[in-house]
Amino acid sequence: MKSHLLGINFIYENKLEWHARISEILRSDHFTQLNTINLEIFSFAVQDLEYRRILQKSELNVVDGYPIEFFILLKRRVWLKRICGSDLIYDLLEICERDKKCILLLGSTEHANKLAVENVKKQYPEINVIGYSPPFPAAESIYDDENLKTLIEQNKPSAIAVCLGPPRQEVWIVKNREFLTSNGVRLAIGLGGTVNFLSGHVKRAPCIFRTLRLEWLWRCLCEPKRIGRYIKSAWIVVKYVFTKGIENHGEV
Repeated sequence: MKSHLLGINFIYENKLEWHARISEILRSDHFTQLNTINLEIFSFAVQDLEYRRILQKSELNVVDGYPIEFFILLKRRVWLKRICGSDLIYDLLEICERDKKCILLLGSTEHANKLAVENVKKQYPEINVIGYSPPFPAAESIYDDENLKTLIEQNKPSAIAVCLGPPRQEVWIVKNREFLTSNGVRLAIGLGGTVNFLSGHVKRAPCIFRTLRLEWLWRCLCEPKRIGRYIKSAWIVVKYVFTKGIENHGEV
């Protein structure tokens, strides 16, 4: 299923179809950027034309947030189910292990990144996974980080989970697209705090919170500083959705 909002094309496929698509991408000769768009990312797109165009031009976008799922249903009468980034990473890891593809976990602190790689190897014993924690803030150009450049040149990962946080991670993928493509990367996904989830530093919401669609509340309880960010993002998106002058936001 497909739909769009703010000129950004979204897609939803079931698990079987999604696994087949990712496997095909990793075997292809082409580069694909996949964005998992939640409320905060969408609010950045509403405000920033350049960032919006990055999402509009990306090969794949999925809904990663119930508010976006609801707004697409409200505006387009299409129900695109959510594909959560913290679930998507496990699909990707499973496929990389099965298909013998190398994956790079990029982001978070050195300690968290190391733990994430160790935990992934425990869960997927046959996987070829590497990790890297860039200096903060991460350089936009890979040519400004010789260690990361060398790591990618030597290992030629087929997939990269770029966990630098939005909007930096999506911008990083676009800025380095040519280098990544020439070094064998076929799929780059912006996955926010996924390295912290994999490391165990941040706990995923319990099943009851996920079932009730209250993961955002769990994150706020664990990290109260997020409350202000969520309120700001929600206000920006609500204003966009209920305005009559959608064209002023660059929707196509």
